[in-house]
Amino acid sequence: MAFGVESKSAQADTTLVSVRGLTLQGGLDIGGSAFFVPHANFGAGSYAPQKNGAYQRHKNPVYGEFYGKPMLTGQWALGHGFTVIGRASAIGATTLGNGDAEEVSQTSGTPRSIYLEEANLGVEMPVKLFGNPNKLTILGGRQAFAVDDGFLIGKGTYSAGNRGAWWYAPRFAFSGPGVIKLEGNPVRADVFMLESNSDNDIDTGYDRPKTKFVGFDVSWFVNRPGGHGENTYADRAAFVTLTYFHVREADTSSHYDYSARGDREGMNVASLSWGGTLFPIKQLGISKNFTFYGDFVSEQNSHAGNGYKSVEAYGMFLEPGYRFSMLPWQPSLFYRYTRYSGARNPEGSVKRSYDTFFLYDGKRYTYGGYWPGEIVGMYLAPLSNLEVQQIDLTATPPVHLLNAQDSLKLGLHYYDLSLLYATGAGLKPHTGRHISDELDFSAEYTLNATTSAALAGGVAFSGPAGKALARSGVPQGYALPDLGHHAGIIEAYFFKHF
Repeated sequence: MAFGVESKSAQADTTLVSVRGLTLQGGLDIGGSAFFVPHANFGAGSYAPQKNGAYQRHKNPVYGEFYGKPMLTGQWALGHGFTVIGRASAIGATTLGNGDAEEVSQTSGTPRSIYLEEANLGVEMPVKLFGNPNKLTILGGRQAFAVDDGFLIGKGTYSAGNRGAWWYAPRFAFSGPGVIKLEGNPVRADVFMLESNSDNDIDTGYDRPKTKFVGFDVSWFVNRPGGHGENTYADRAAFVTLTYFHVREADTSSHYDYSARGDREGMNVASLSWGGTLFPIKQLGISKNFTFYGDFVSEQNSHAGNGYKSVEAYGMFLEPGYRFSMLPWQPSLFYRYTRYSGARNPEGSVKRSYDTFFLYDGKRYTYGGYWPGEIVGMYLAPLSNLEVQQIDLTATPPVHLLNAQDSLKLGLHYYDLSLLYATGAGLKPHTGRHISDELDFSAEYTLNATTSAALAGGVAFSGPAGKALARSGVPQGYALPDLGHHAGIIEAYFFKHF
């Protein structure tokens, strides 16, 4: 998974049928992106697999992506607050040009596909707990599901191989059985039994292990004025969430031996996450300007497989931020420290490398999300055995380009990436830890709730570990290219909902 844009379908769907309490609505999402990646992977380039088993090297990959998602949503009001709900959608996607710029490209050869995305049916009903009104939703089948903004659970389908659209990553749905949601205020909760949609035949060997898991999450939250935090993450001014799940079954073939994702079966995962304005001190302006987000995830498994006897791993981030509401353009600044655990010996009996599971790039940001940069974090660095120092500065100038409601957000995004242990990434012990420094610029334009676009560019400067990772990724038998000190990116995307 690289990057995702969630559907905004609920805001502008077309009503197809409305009779006797039954409403059917239809919608269509389309999105596209284009990339130029000069001096990819610090000059190592990107290698496109060929049908004869060889590779074609692209030093400066150029590629594009496009997807379309038709969808149908239904509601049938039965009276007394009971409503039958359902949703169906499909995604057609393609990758053009050289394919993504990972060292071994996952989407070369112009893959294209059409696959089912969502297919679910359920019921909503009112319930009262402790004298307070709540809504209970039981929804079975294929569905998008996220906890908070997706640091642990956010994407159930990986976009690689013949699925196409690897960077845009428009697929989210998990397969069932389903989810039970209790939506109250100030407490909401989910109980879920789901599985990831994995298929290594479709994804030509690049997919994640097929994973069946069961668990729950419960959140305490404070609403923004007029918000609905019980069902909308963006409406929570502050929240604390406890999440737990157990992996009932997962792929354990030799394909995953000693890999970061190769020991899922039997794993117990717990997370404590929080965010928003948690420490309101009005005298200091903290009540409206200071935010503090974070998450700590623990992964434990005493019956691991794929070469390991047990798992003891963790992932976490801490993110204080401040919005200078008194200044022109109201700039926002945050610092994020992210750490994914790792081990000195990746083939030891205890697995300490962190498994990101169903990581989504985050709902709070388009750029500056959980992927550590548009260049190195996207195409080269592992999301395990990794330490990330990140600084983000965004501002919204008071300009309107096409109408009085549109907006333009400008951003600077800095990333400092380092390995925890060079040997844990298969590098020599004397190799330094530092992977890269990267600075990206973004301009995000929102025309309205259903139309947006962005343009971004950046440059990354290699450290010793970055060059070593680039060397290690060159396919066996191919001459090692001359490596340099920099790599670049120019990219653009658009999104439209009809």
